[in-house]
Amino acid sequence: MRMSRRKMIGAASIVPLASPVFARPANLQDVGEWILPPALRPGDTVMFVAPAGPVDADKIEKARKVFKGKGIEVVIPKDLPDRRSSYLAGSDSERLQELNEAIASPDIAGIFPCRGGYGLTRILDGVDYAGLRKYPKIVAGFSDITALHLAIAKKSRVITFHSPMPQYYLYDEEEAFTAVTNSFWDTILEARYTSDAPPGYDVELGENFTRPKTLVGGNAKGRLFGGNLTLINSTLGTPYQIESRGSILVFEDVDEEPYRIDRYLSQLRLSGILNEVSGIIVGSLTDSIEKESQAQAECHEIFTHYFSDLGVPVVTHFPVGHTRFNITIPIGANAHLDADRKRLSILENPVSV
Repeated sequence: MRMSRRKMIGAASIVPLASPVFARPANLQDVGEWILPPALRPGDTVMFVAPAGPVDADKIEKARKVFKGKGIEVVIPKDLPDRRSSYLAGSDSERLQELNEAIASPDIAGIFPCRGGYGLTRILDGVDYAGLRKYPKIVAGFSDITALHLAIAKKSRVITFHSPMPQYYLYDEEEAFTAVTNSFWDTILEARYTSDAPPGYDVELGENFTRPKTLVGGNAKGRLFGGNLTLINSTLGTPYQIESRGSILVFEDVDEEPYRIDRYLSQLRLSGILNEVSGIIVGSLTDSIEKESQAQAECHEIFTHYFSDLGVPVVTHFPVGHTRFNITIPIGANAHLDADRKRLSILENPVSV
């Protein structure tokens, strides 16, 4: 029964674009309407992959047990823990083949890169984007995985998830990580989306998360796009460039010097990206909660310089990024940003049930 649901999902979960706010930019290849991947539920099987950096065998085994506790079976390629080529998890062909095998399998309900690191941009032009439209599934991760989010949005039109990964936070069951892992599971598991509940939800920012700050007030609607700022800039001028027209731009980075953040934002301004967005969400800038306030303070003048005159709402200090305050964000989903109330609302269910 599950198999047939997945085979039909490409046609059954097409999402109409109901408002010009969310219209597809005219310069994009017409790959079709947006598709919602099926939510995960007990009995599903997912695959851990390593399209970027080499993995930690102990951590991914712990993560497998966490998934198992949710009723989700995990396939881990036999050579995954040992595969290594300098700072990459194997050769480009090995990493690409593994990713495409996960995409092509109708039995795999989710693809979970174990970690980020480096190397995903080297294989973007070989990813089976058509296969992902045929068998849409959960794709989740952050950091270098940003490149995959942007490419899938452009070429597959499947909503993906900027989220923790098996090797980063999902394996850890300590109380300090409970809030971020709850955000992850609440977003992708079917149990959240009951038939009598209205579509969408407010992103929950409880006491266990950093508190966003308003840089520019106002409200905006648009599809969420973004992730790691370095990767956003690395894909500019390529077929996988971020979609900016009418979008809510989300970005974070880790331990980049202020002058580099300035350079990245200058490039986004000069390329026209900043002038097209409807809103901006700035995530964390370090991998240290203790250093985050200092990093944000050092970049405050930079953000004010680039964002204050855009005429769009902007929040900073949002809990997205390389710390354990890494809330799950559906990339490509319709959303509403209320910068005055520091609230992000997802306006649709980002998964099909």
